[in-house]
Amino acid sequence: MAARVRFGLLVSMLQAMSQDRTAAKKRGRLRTFLDVVYGDSARDDYFSALRLIIPGLDRERSSYGLKETALAAVLVDALGIAKDSPDALRLINWRRGGGGRNAGNFALVAAEVLQRRQGMTSGGLTIKEVNDALDRLSASDNRSEKALILSSLIKKTTALEMKWLLMIILKDLKVGISEKGVFHEFHPDAEDLFNVTCDLKLVCEKLNDRSQRHKRQDIEVGKAVRPQLALRVSNASSAWKKLHGKPVVAECKFDGERIQVHKNGDDIHFFSRTFFDHSEYAPAMSKFIKENILAERCILDGELLVWDTVLNRFDEFGSNQEIAKAESEGLKTDRQILLLTFFMLERVVLST
Repeated sequence: MAARVRFGLLVSMLQAMSQDRTAAKKRGRLRTFLDVVYGDSARDDYFSALRLIIPGLDRERSSYGLKETALAAVLVDALGIAKDSPDALRLINWRRGGGGRNAGNFALVAAEVLQRRQGMTSGGLTIKEVNDALDRLSASDNRSEKALILSSLIKKTTALEMKWLLMIILKDLKVGISEKGVFHEFHPDAEDLFNVTCDLKLVCEKLNDRSQRHKRQDIEVGKAVRPQLALRVSNASSAWKKLHGKPVVAECKFDGERIQVHKNGDDIHFFSRTFFDHSEYAPAMSKFIKENILAERCILDGELLVWDTVLNRFDEFGSNQEIAKAESEGLKTDRQILLLTFFMLERVVLST
């Protein structure tokens, strides 16, 4: 049953949710979709749908390497249109959008272009077929291969379906329902379990029966934990009100990469805020973690930056990968990676 669920049904739900005025209506549509479309016979495959509804939390599929600008170029190739044609220029200059009302929204600009080139009848792609195509898209590093995959999808979808596919690829659905709201409608314990595992597939497999409550699970060293994030407010006055008059300590915001270091003896992992394990930092950092962190088992949450030993200042943002690569190749530079830790998780046992 799950393998035959049409992608068009998911698109219909997302489109309706984007037009609903209240969060309650949006959540109700999701609950109906999960109950009616999947239900008892297909609930073992909830993951296939949820990874498309909250794509930013899916770590089973790696990055597509396609932000709006790159996606526009690949889409031009997929459509087989000249790079200087009006439609190609609309896609490439999507921020201006040819002066149309959808300027600045890539998916809507693309949908306008696609409407003139696609039929009104869906090719009937299933959710499984869409996920298979997205797997191939993320696995490919070749622009022409990515274009072929998108071209195949264009032939089997409508402009509306492609619009939502593009938003899934960009991991920004804009339907007005938070990840918290999705988790709540899926299962009352889903958010708690995801926060300590960062594994959407595991959440879907363990909590596929909404009527069964799940025992609260502790964090585990070696598995990414959802990082604590600051609450965004509109101005300084609102921030002070949130503090309820309590004393506070303010510190500089460092412009680096949020990293979670998991240390379990000599086994060390480096998780990004999107839950991926960045093993490329091991050559530059593991030795120092082992030498300076006495705890046998712990999780360190902090910011990874590069320090310039000649200029005595932090290097510009984005140089972490460059220095990590140099370290792995045994190259010596005047810059070094360092970790500014601001939080420690998990009970620890100090070494003697």
